[in-house]
Amino acid sequence: MNWNLFNIYSNFNYLRYSLGIMMMLNGFPLIFFIRDTLKIGPASSAFTAVFMIVALLLMTPSHLFKRYYKPNTILFNLGVGFLAISFYYFLFINFQGKAVADYGTYMFIGAFLFLLLHIPNDVKDTLLAVIFVVSLFCNLTLVYSLLTDPNWSPGMRAAVSFSNEGAQPGGNPHITARNGVICMVSAIILLNNSTGVFTRVFLFFSALFSLGVVVMSLAKSSYLGTGLMLGAFFVFRFKARNILTSIGGIFKFSNMIILIIILIGINYFLNRYGDIFNLLLGYWDVFENRIMDVIFTSTGVKLTDEADVDYSAMGRVSGFAMFVKTFFSWNVFLGMGYKYDYLDVPILESFVNHGILGFVFFASFNIFLAIYALREVKNPTNPLTTFLAYLFISMSVLLATGGRPYDIVFWFPYAVMIRFLGIRYTDSMKFKPKTDPIAVASPAS
Repeated sequence: MNWNLFNIYSNFNYLRYSLGIMMMLNGFPLIFFIRDTLKIGPASSAFTAVFMIVALLLMTPSHLFKRYYKPNTILFNLGVGFLAISFYYFLFINFQGKAVADYGTYMFIGAFLFLLLHIPNDVKDTLLAVIFVVSLFCNLTLVYSLLTDPNWSPGMRAAVSFSNEGAQPGGNPHITARNGVICMVSAIILLNNSTGVFTRVFLFFSALFSLGVVVMSLAKSSYLGTGLMLGAFFVFRFKARNILTSIGGIFKFSNMIILIIILIGINYFLNRYGDIFNLLLGYWDVFENRIMDVIFTSTGVKLTDEADVDYSAMGRVSGFAMFVKTFFSWNVFLGMGYKYDYLDVPILESFVNHGILGFVFFASFNIFLAIYALREVKNPTNPLTTFLAYLFISMSVLLATGGRPYDIVFWFPYAVMIRFLGIRYTDSMKFKPKTDPIAVASPAS
């Protein structure tokens, strides 16, 4: 990790671009901390809108409308195609009403993607460093929020409690978990590309701390996503000869120092905070019980005597029934209409609400994303694209477990992936003349 990237005098533009992108990519932990913990600003969607406007302003370059950078054209066409279809349905095949929030969703997604096309490829190094630092800061603000929340006690799900009246009790642990995953993955990738002893130790403990945050969130999708990331790594990157290489590398002087510091730190933590370690093990036991509940709900097979119905899983089972009903009706062609039914399974909802065409665009978009992500895991291009590949793998669980195909929780990360994942990077980027609005980056073949 290159700490010189945070020099505001020499790297101001890339820092503001990166901060703006991070605020859109993973800004909700910051929003909840400022709005609900520090009590700054109104506890409403208006505050979120202002936050995002500030992020877009930070991303606005001086060459606006004059210079563009080519994204991954396959992902761009499929992604924008689905957004266009869903927006058409929102305007003309909509039985739910045209909410202001939906207009805002499309406006912010469009503006974010448009500005990303102006961001130079050279931002990749600064962006990953900013993603790590901001997500780590958000993990620390979570700890502060929990310690100052009188309604939270050890053993409960880790999340910032919302301050607006009638809000979801206990906050949103899925936001907490995703921030933990983002911090953990970015720290590990930076760790593999860093040489300084203290920097590597700092990144290691940051990743370990983030893993603890993920565990405390009790978000099943993040647990499964983390497992998928590990599986992808072992399938595409792990080789038996790497074990011998790693063992030999341990005996290097710098690595020995790092190992000793890590062991001392872990020993101190276990002696000083043994109760916290036992608490994390308790969270894992709760997760195991919930997985047994999901299996029982979905299959009817009761693997443990304590297994009970999981009502969130029950909703997804009934959603599959709606998918089958739509498949064997005339609505298979055009779908039921914009947000006709909430299935909590985005990939199925794209079919139920938008028919074959919407499903083909949304499913194809995610299939190609998976192809580019796995290709990146197998043959890394640079740290940023490797991070985005693992992020998509962890997010892919949500396609079958929660959310809607229009949610910004999907499309803000999708927009960054469209811009940076699966394109060829060069060490020295040269701009073409203004007569050619497309810069030199080209999509991977």
